Order: sequence, then C-alpha cells, then structure tokens
Amino acid sequence: MIEKIKSMLNKVVDKVKFFFNKDNFTKTKIVLVAIAALAAAVVAEYTIMRIYHPQFISKNRIMVVAMFFMFVGIHFVFKLKEMYEWIHNNRYKIACAFLLFTTIFRYSGSSMTCYHEFKGIQPHFDDSRYHTLLGKVRTIRTDEWSTSTPYIMSQGEGQNQHEYFSDKLRSTETDMFTISNGPVKDILMLGRPFQLGFLLLGNDYGWSFYWNVRLIAMMLGAYELCLILTKQNKKMSLLGMIMISFSAAVQWWYCMDTLIWGQIAFVLVDKFMNVDKNWKKYLCAFGILVSGLSYVFVFYPAWQLPFGYVFLALIIWALIKNIKYGNYKFTKHDIAVIVITLVCLISLLVRWYMLSGDTLKSMMSTDYPGDRAEVGGGALNNYSYFYDIYFPFEDFLNPCEFAGMLSLYPVPLILGLVYVIRNKKDLHFWIPTLVVGGFLSVWCVYGFPEWLANLTKMSMSTAGRATIPLGTISIYALIYLMASIKKEDKLIENKKITYALAFAFICLIAYQAYTTIGHKEIFRYLDKFKMLVSAEIFGAIIFGVLNMKDEKIKGYTMYGLMAVAFISGATVNPIIRTTDVLYTKPVAKKIQEIRNQEPNAVWVVDDEEDWHINNYALANGVRVLNSTNIYPNFELFEKILGKEKAAESKEKFNRYAHVNFKIVEDEETKIDLLYADNISITMNAEELDDNGINYILSRKSLYGERSLEEYVEEIYNEDDMYIYKVIKTE
Repeated sequence: MIEKIKSMLNKVVDKVKFFFNKDNFTKTKIVLVAIAALAAAVVAEYTIMRIYHPQFISKNRIMVVAMFFMFVGIHFVFKLKEMYEWIHNNRYKIACAFLLFTTIFRYSGSSMTCYHEFKGIQPHFDDSRYHTLLGKVRTIRTDEWSTSTPYIMSQGEGQNQHEYFSDKLRSTETDMFTISNGPVKDILMLGRPFQLGFLLLGNDYGWSFYWNVRLIAMMLGAYELCLILTKQNKKMSLLGMIMISFSAAVQWWYCMDTLIWGQIAFVLVDKFMNVDKNWKKYLCAFGILVSGLSYVFVFYPAWQLPFGYVFLALIIWALIKNIKYGNYKFTKHDIAVIVITLVCLISLLVRWYMLSGDTLKSMMSTDYPGDRAEVGGGALNNYSYFYDIYFPFEDFLNPCEFAGMLSLYPVPLILGLVYVIRNKKDLHFWIPTLVVGGFLSVWCVYGFPEWLANLTKMSMSTAGRATIPLGTISIYALIYLMASIKKEDKLIENKKITYALAFAFICLIAYQAYTTIGHKEIFRYLDKFKMLVSAEIFGAIIFGVLNMKDEKIKGYTMYGLMAVAFISGATVNPIIRTTDVLYTKPVAKKIQEIRNQEPNAVWVVDDEEDWHINNYALANGVRVLNSTNIYPNFELFEKILGKEKAAESKEKFNRYAHVNFKIVEDEETKIDLLYADNISITMNAEELDDNGINYILSRKSLYGERSLEEYVEEIYNEDDMYIYKVIKTE
C-alpha cells in the first residue's frame, strides 16, 4: 500500500515537473500567466492603488499593471536566454508595437495634471483623466508641464496652426521653432522627427507619440551604441542601456534630445563604415543628416558643447577602429555620399538661420541666459548618484538640478587608466575617452582659466550641466571595460586590495555627496540612515566592479546596477492618459468658445503670484500677452513704459522670463524683476484698452475689493475662475 502511494506521488511529482518544464505546455502556461496577471492587477487596484490613487477605479491602470505582471510572469514560462534572444532579434518590432499601443491609448509621462492636482484649476470639476494613473506629478518639472507643453500644444489650437511664426505666444510674432520647440509645417521638421505626430495625429495622440518615441529612441540608441562598445555583448549592452536610459538625470530632465541624437549619430557613423550595400549607406547618411540637424536644433549649448566632446571621442575611436583595425576604406562613392549629406545639412542650417537669425541674435544678446561666460568648477552633482535613489520617493528642493548619471564616477575612469597602464591595450578607445573624461573632470571640479573656457567654448556651459556628459562617458568606459576585460588581463588581482579600495572609494564618494548637498541647511537631506543604505549599496557595487574579472561577481554587479537604475529613474515620471486636463475643464471650453468667435483677441492672465496659468490659457490657442517671454518682447515694454523709460529698465525684461501680471486702479504702470527668469508687470486699468488687451483670465474677482467694474465686464465666473472683457474706452 505504502509503495503504491509513493508510486502515485512520484508520478504526480513527475507530471508537475513535466508541466513546469519550460519546454512543455507553453501556450497553456501563457494563458494561465495572463489570467493570474489580470487577477493580481485587479487585487492591486482595490488594495494598494486605493492608498496611492484613491480618486477612482481605473480600467486603464488595471490593464497597465496586468501587462507588467504578465512580463514578469513570462520569465517563468520561457527559457531566459531564448526569451531575451528573441527580444533582441525583434527589438524594433517590439518598440513599434509599444509606441503604437501607448499612442492609441494616449499614455504619457507628463506632469500636466499639475494643473488639476497642484494648481487646482476648477477642482470641483473632476475627472479621472485629470489625475495620474500611476506615480505622482512632479511639480518641480515646470519646464515641462507649464512651459514647453503649452508652447507645443498652442501650435495645434485655434487658427493658423503649426506656423513657423505665431502670434499666440507673447501675443506678437514669435519664432515657434527655434526656442519654443513647437511643431511647424516646414522642411526643417526633418530635424524634429519626434514632433511629426502633432502634424499627423493632432495634439492628443501627437503628445503621446512625442513622449514615448523619445524614450524608445533613448533606449534603442543606447543599446546599439553599447553593442558597438562591447562587440555585440548583449548582456553588457542591456546593462548600458538601462544605466543610461534610467539614470536619474535622464528621467528628471526626461530623455535629453542632445544625448538621444548624439548616440544615434555615432551609431549611424559606425554603421556607415560597416555596411556593404549602397542602399544601407544611403539610409545611414539620411539618418546622420536627421541626427545632425536634430542635435543642432536642441539649441542648448550648456549640454551640446560638453556632449559634443564626448561624441567626438567616440567618433575618433570609431574611425581608428574601422580604418586602422578594420576593413573600411573611403571610396569615391562614400566620399560623394558624405559630401552630399554635408551639403544638405549646411543648406538646411542656412535656411534655419535665414528664418531664425533674428531670434538667435535676440536670445544670445539677452541678460539671461544669453549673457553667459562660465569658467566652470564647483559642480554639486558629480556624485549625486549616491542619493538619487531617494529623489522619486521623498520631497527635495530641486531634484532636476541635482540629478546625475549612474556613473560610479570616478571609478570607471580610474580603472580605465589602470587598465591602460598595466596592459597597453585598446589605446584607440581609452586615450580619447580618458582625455575627454579628464577634460570634463577638470572643468566640473576646478574650472578653467577664462581664456581656456573661451577657447574651448565651455564658457557656454556650466559645471553642473557638464556633469551629465561626464557621467555618460564614465558609463561608456565602464561598459567597455566590463565587456572587454579577459582573465589574462591585468587590473587588480588581489581581492584583499579590492576590499580596501572599495572602502576608500565609497568613503570618498559619500564624503563628496554629503559635502555638496547633505550638510547645507536648506538641503538637509542625507541623514545617517540614507548615508548608511547608500554606502552599503554602492560599496557592494564598486567592490563588484573592482572584481569584474570574476564572472560570477560581475553578474551580480550587473543585476545590482540594473536594480539601482530602475529605482533611480523608472519611478520618476508618472503615467497619465490624454491631454484633457488642458482642454475639457469648463474654463478651457469657455476660452475656446471665445477664441473661435474672436481669434485675434489679446488676453492677459491677472495673477501677481502665479505665472503657470498664463500658459494654460496659451495651450488653448489664444493670444496671451503675458505668456512666457521665450525672448524679449521689446515692442510691448516700449509701449507700456515709453521708449525712454523702457531703455532705462531694459535689464529687467531683456531676458527669458515668466511674466506675472496685476491690474490696479491707483498705481502707475511698472515692471519689476522678481527672479532671473521672472518679471512682474503692474498695469493701471486705464491702460488696458490702450495696449490692445481684450480679455482677462483671473483666479480672483476684479470686482469688490479691486473695484475695476468700470474697466472690465465679467462674462464668466465658475469655481474660482473668472473671465472679463475689457470695456472699450472712447
């Protein structure tokens, strides 16, 4: 009897093992995983999500969470090596499917729901699409949700959509392409391909396309670049992709186009030298043309200059690798393709300058930010990866400015130098990499003499901005070294020494992190517990990096770095659905109604404390006089103040500036400089009509205490949002 029971149990165990074997019943297990994932997502929605997102039950959130659980679950269905090999081989198809999915369902990571959740525009008119699905809005990201987003959206609303010069922003003719980053109907959009969705799909779907295609381009560009660095080592390339794409700096600034296009350009240059068929060379050349234009059109020298040095180092390496150590030779055909590409690039840049030359001159001659002559030194975020892991979960004054790359700086560059000295190998990679790494290190830490800063053009950048390129080249160095090092190579053979070095490095990094952020009273952030946790995490990772010749330790280090990257970056931006918060609030619909009746009407937003609402009105396609001045509106200030007084006050408004506006009865019109990028206009009510202002949007009544009844007529009043029509004077 006992034998029969044992036999039955053995058969059951064998059948269970047979079922769970990854080669058997694959389709059945996929169905079971899908059911389990959906069930887990539903349970999570009614339990965990109720804590963090109590506003509503969301079918979209259930779907997104179920897909995440499904991805985790299939790791138990397929053999991992085969699964990731399939993902590698089909990565572009998967990327297209992801982009199609997110665009159709109108998902993005914008913080534009701040207009409801933070600024509380008509909070009693609530809707699930005014809230985040997952995560939380990042109010500090004002450059995204309350400036660039409204600029871009205004191009697709109202009359004369997607014009190169529009009169909506600043209520006067404004270059919408160069500074405001808006989509336009022009061939120069070759240099803004991510924004083509706005032209083809409209604002709602175009925004989702624009947001998600940048993440895809960042990840694929980083992966392809790392494949070149690692000689097709897929594991190390995956690590590099994750470290770059989900570093805190990339996610808090959100997928910096400078880095995206620099990586893509380098990959295409290398591909051009390694493909045989002419049609492939033509595609590479066209991609280089688009990448080069896009890099220039970012028009942010503070990143373009230092990143330019990084990619110059990589291109020097690629040329030596492919010409001296490879089989590439310049042919007449290739030279002709290169010349044609350069001619096209220069021609398009000439067209851009012809259209935007005055804009560029105006911007470069401003007191802020054009009047920049930096000498570097004193960077605060060289070691910020030490504390970046806490930024997504705890409030901090300005995580964008302090976020960095997950670079382990300066460890990779020091190890690279040790590797070169001890092995005399791969000099064509390490010499340009270490030269640029050292160059940027000196700039960030100590600074340059003024003459050298001007000579290298680094005077157009800052130490804080240059730490991002420095961190990026450190990641490239780390990935290259981890992929290329062999057992016979000399690095640090004695494990006891690596313990001491890891301890020394983590002490240095912790000290530098604390002295640049933790000790300052206004940044009282790194308490003892955080310091201890970070020291343990990065101490272990640095120990693993020092022992990278041990494959087992290197594997653990790789997974640890991936985990830290996801914690630092993947949870930064929320997931939202649609752009409805901008367009379906009652006040937004009223603005649109007036806009359709009077498309040329000039608006101001009366709010002496908050400039964000100005650009909310702009997003709805009306001409807003005090929307953000992306470059100075001299005509406006000369009209308000008079030419003589405007000349005396030029320093106050000759800048990129958000514009607060207050209407008064008894005071004279004046302009005040509040901050480097914020000015205030106080206007006497009698001058409203004289300055061509037709409508006023306000969150406070202009009647009663303000006593402006004889100057304005209230035409809308709902949930603390008011619209007034200016009474015409005889």
